[in-house]
Amino acid sequence: MPVCKVCVIRDQEPAEAGGDFLRVSCNGDEATGVFTVIERVVGQPCDAQGTGGWRLRRLFGGLLASQAAALTLAEAYARHKGVPVVYATTAQRAG
Repeated sequence: MPVCKVCVIRDQEPAEAGGDFLRVSCNGDEATGVFTVIERVVGQPCDAQGTGGWRLRRLFGGLLASQAAALTLAEAYARHKGVPVVYATTAQRAG
């Protein structure tokens, strides 16, 4: 059974973030590689009918050497692009 952990690795201006953040998902361990998906999530404003939504853009999907490498990559992108918040979910086997 995998053990999951969710954390905020970058939280610069949460009041200003609105719907703009990075979502990082890491699965695996250093022995086999860490499959990582990094997505940018942007909230869409409501229109006259009151409908809005989320726009997701995959920035990266693949194997990295470690969870630390994945989080470092996501944080560097966020800093470069001015994304104020990064949420990370990491999962690995218990035991």
